[in-house]
Amino acid sequence: MEEIFRPYIARAELVPLLEEFCLPLPGFYLYYPTRRNLPLKLRVLVDYLRATRR
Repeated sequence: MEEIFRPYIARAELVPLLEEFCLPLPGFYLYYPTRRNLPLKLRVLVDYLRATRR
């Protein structure tokens, strides 16, 4: 998410805190319930993300 906030940090509108405790993570993660009957919109999103990731 750093790329979203980088312009604000560059203008000193935001200040990074606790940087030494933040591990760099490649990309985003999606957590969702593993139950069978997911709402259709969520199922479509998950399927799309899986397909475009490969």
